[in-house]
Amino acid sequence: MDLRGAWGTGTAWLLQPVSRTQLTIARLRLASGLILFAFALIHFLNNALGLVDLVWMEAFDAVRYALWRSWPGSILLYGALVVHMSLGLWKLIRRTTWRMPPGEALQLLLGLAIPFWLMQHILATRGMSLIYGLDDRYTNVLRNMWPGLAVQQTLLLLIVWLHGCLGLHFWLSTRAFYPRAAPWLLSVAVLVPTLGILGFVESARRLEATAPGSSLTAKEAQDLEQLTSTGVTVFVVIAAGVLLVLAARLLIARIRPGFFITYAGFKTIRAHPGPTLLEISRANSIPHAAACGGRGRCTTCRVLITEGLETLPPPHTGEATALARIGAPANVRLACQIRPSHSLTLRRLVAIAEPDPPGQASDPYRWGVERRVTVMFTDLRDFTALSERVYPYDTVFLLNRYFELMSEAIRTHGGIVDKFLGDGIMALFGIAPAQGAGSRDALLAARAMQGALDALNREFAATLHQPLRMGIGIHTGPAVLGRVGAAIDPGMNGRSDGALTALGDTVNTASRLEALTKEFKVLAVISESTLTGSGLALDGCARHEIKVRGRRKTEYVYAVADFAVMAEGSVDKQLTAGSVPA
Repeated sequence: MDLRGAWGTGTAWLLQPVSRTQLTIARLRLASGLILFAFALIHFLNNALGLVDLVWMEAFDAVRYALWRSWPGSILLYGALVVHMSLGLWKLIRRTTWRMPPGEALQLLLGLAIPFWLMQHILATRGMSLIYGLDDRYTNVLRNMWPGLAVQQTLLLLIVWLHGCLGLHFWLSTRAFYPRAAPWLLSVAVLVPTLGILGFVESARRLEATAPGSSLTAKEAQDLEQLTSTGVTVFVVIAAGVLLVLAARLLIARIRPGFFITYAGFKTIRAHPGPTLLEISRANSIPHAAACGGRGRCTTCRVLITEGLETLPPPHTGEATALARIGAPANVRLACQIRPSHSLTLRRLVAIAEPDPPGQASDPYRWGVERRVTVMFTDLRDFTALSERVYPYDTVFLLNRYFELMSEAIRTHGGIVDKFLGDGIMALFGIAPAQGAGSRDALLAARAMQGALDALNREFAATLHQPLRMGIGIHTGPAVLGRVGAAIDPGMNGRSDGALTALGDTVNTASRLEALTKEFKVLAVISESTLTGSGLALDGCARHEIKVRGRRKTEYVYAVADFAVMAEGSVDKQLTAGSVPA
């Protein structure tokens, strides 16, 4: 008898692999969560009106009542609640490790705490209305909850709000706009519950002064307490069952026949069927990038499978779409979506820093760091034709002088020279977190480079048949910074001898903007993201909408003929008609 086969059959229901329905389930959890968050937001805003007047609170509550108490609204709200809780418990059952990032752990704990605190709130409002036909207007609810349940209700509001905000953070963290919007969203996330709680307290105290006492009779209050106790008991039984199944899964996963996962250049660990590759990495304290938290909403957890690819099932629709979007080859898979059952050898493609050996200084760029930076490309115009008319030694001297002056302008304004590209330069700004994204520094450096080029033309006026001209492209956005080109050298105290460089779509866009200077016949083409972040203005410079090859979104850029027009102020919104391919 094949014991491995029998064992696998007997536990398949507990450790089933990812199916093609996973993407649908994830979308259902997201959609139901957004509905519940919208309800909580409207509830907080309704509470906040208590700072103004009870009349305003009741008026807004009538609108809220019409929305959520209608049959469609009730089905939507309570359907979302049941779906979100059920899928949350299902996801908890499927966990194969307790190792997770702190934010994810906090969201899980808050989600488990909500039903205990929510039970009495639902029964005291909708429940008592359905059972006794009581009027659950805001004034009556406030009288029933103040002051005995004030602390409990405040904690409930905070738990629900924080759980929802964490979910929104994980959902939006992979969006390009999120880094810019995050400070504003954080302000709203703090302001809304603060005003809501203050409104609840103020309106309840004002109401107590005019109509003290609960609107419930002694029997109704006793029934409410009994119903709450019963509801909490039912949920405790359900939660205990979930935890029992989870414990069984973890136990079975430990005693099942194992296999080996080899992380190229790092270590080999023993694993068991059931968890995803990302969960295996976390369970074994192996750093593994996952910007979206392992929810299949990004590709940062991708790995290159060098051995054992044939043992993995083909990617489902969601994973295949994500990999196709970045043009990944067939042997690249998402660690959060594959559940290995046989030995694999792989390499993490977006790894995060591992602990440095004792006694060695850490290098933050050893495995790559994602950061919002500004990338600049420059190129000398017609330099090949010019060099044909100048002695070779004079050409070398001229080119070195050019690089010297441009590099000085870049370094003076906080940038670094990434590399020299023939007669061109790639530079990075905003490498140090304290600099922000470096967009202002990049524009100031570009202005200094224009002045340096003018000085160079005066210096070599007798040698050159025509002045030197250059093109500059500047773009700001997310990029991965890392040392590329050589492995770690033990003799370098744990640091790589590879040069620091930037990789990603931001780099490609900056390069294409530099090429556009030829088409627009200008000195520089600056992306709107760079100009907006700099706090500077380019008065009179034309604003163009361009289509960057390889991207669906269009970019707005500014064509700059002379940086003398640059000044403090807002962005000129003049739009040049038409679109230009980049």
